[in-house]
Amino acid sequence: MFKSRLLASVALAALCLPVAALSPGLPLGVSTVQAQTASVSFQLFFDQLEPHGVWVRHARYNYVFCPTGVEASWRPYTEGRWLYLEDRGWYFASDEPFAWATYHYGRWFADRNLGWCWVPGTKWAPAWVSWRRSDNVVGWAPLPPDNDGYAVAIEVSRRELPEGYWVFVPTERFVEPNLSVSIVIGSDQPDYFVQTEFLGPVVIEGDVVVNNVIEVAYIEQVINEQVTVYEAEPVADPAEQSVNGDAQAVLIFDQDAAEPTEAVAPSEPVEETNAAATIETEGGTAGATVDLEVESGAEAITPEASAADQPADAAPPAEPSDTTPVAPGEPAAEDQAEDATAPSEPADGATQPPATPDAPTEPEAPAADAEAPDQPSEPAAENPASLPAEGNDAECPPEAMVDGECRLPPDQPAAEPDVDAPAEPAPAADTAPAPDAAPAPDVDTAPTADPAAQDDAAPDASAPPEEPLCPPETMVDGECPVQPEDPVTP
Repeated sequence: MFKSRLLASVALAALCLPVAALSPGLPLGVSTVQAQTASVSFQLFFDQLEPHGVWVRHARYNYVFCPTGVEASWRPYTEGRWLYLEDRGWYFASDEPFAWATYHYGRWFADRNLGWCWVPGTKWAPAWVSWRRSDNVVGWAPLPPDNDGYAVAIEVSRRELPEGYWVFVPTERFVEPNLSVSIVIGSDQPDYFVQTEFLGPVVIEGDVVVNNVIEVAYIEQVINEQVTVYEAEPVADPAEQSVNGDAQAVLIFDQDAAEPTEAVAPSEPVEETNAAATIETEGGTAGATVDLEVESGAEAITPEASAADQPADAAPPAEPSDTTPVAPGEPAAEDQAEDATAPSEPADGATQPPATPDAPTEPEAPAADAEAPDQPSEPAAENPASLPAEGNDAECPPEAMVDGECRLPPDQPAAEPDVDAPAEPAPAADTAPAPDAAPAPDVDTAPTADPAAQDDAAPDASAPPEEPLCPPETMVDGECPVQPEDPVTP
């Protein structure tokens, strides 16, 4: 019996030990905490924040909250102070009416048109920020969304943020009760951004967000006094949040929120295209962040931006043209028309007779060469214009033929016997390219009829007629009669 009571006493004592004593691997000043189960609806955000800003139906993040009743130069995490919670790290305490939600759930982003706006999230944190510091300056910046839609993921990406996202204070003033007096905007003092080292965002430990990147020992060393450590006391109503300095306790509303359904929405959301004017009218930061460098993961997609962001080289579709496209290697239609109507210039200035439709194309014409495979020329032998003069009986009347020879009257001199020497066009027909064959590379060497030789065969009308061998009245059948020989005188 005594042994059983002893074991029961030991077990009870073990349950009463602090959790940190059972977890020696945890860092100093951090103890394990129980993750909150989802017990809050997004409707709580929509209803309680509506009097303090404008809910905007956003193309990228569903619904976002843009605070009003603030200065145009306002930005998140500037109106308040930093308190250190024993199990959560640096907690941002503020009296702003929207602080309980916007500084401990979700993410912030700077929209060029709407200004600073908040994306609702499901997980509570002492603050959703990233940190920088040097030996004498501390800086922080609100974390932008990592994904489209609501901030329902607990993961945090470790990435650098633009200079304009950051605010800085001298380290000795980091725990002052009103930071807005000492805060310096990063873009107003670029040296602070350059001189400080990027430390990273809040830390995820299991299912709990811990904001202890800035060491308490570092702050205590600079301010030369001990930092007050507060106890976190959960409350069920956001309106009950407060700081009790005497008891060194902070009343926090840290319940996780359930991921919303499509039915959960603000009662009077404003469309994104009209939101900037509404925010400006009610006193927000619309237009104040237009010169702020946009964080790559937080730029909003507006209806206007979706059309303006199209690539510059995306040319509009070409309008149909009346010009028929020309196949490669084929001359344009205008060039073909000119080649078809313009007469070919003869070589050496000689006059060339007009070609018939079936006449072969001169090799000097480029357009004809290009069309030779599609339009083969007719054989040259079928062209009566190119027949030689030899054998053409039409040139000599039958009555002038005597013993197989043409005996023309004096006014019709016979053609010179060497006229029948022009080159026969038959070889040209033999060397003409076939319809499917390419033109011969050396077309100039093909034997063709010489126009100059044909000209030589034509009688010259300007030349004087030849003297007849005998008087015309003595000619018989076109010939001079044979004169009898004079008798030989003995």
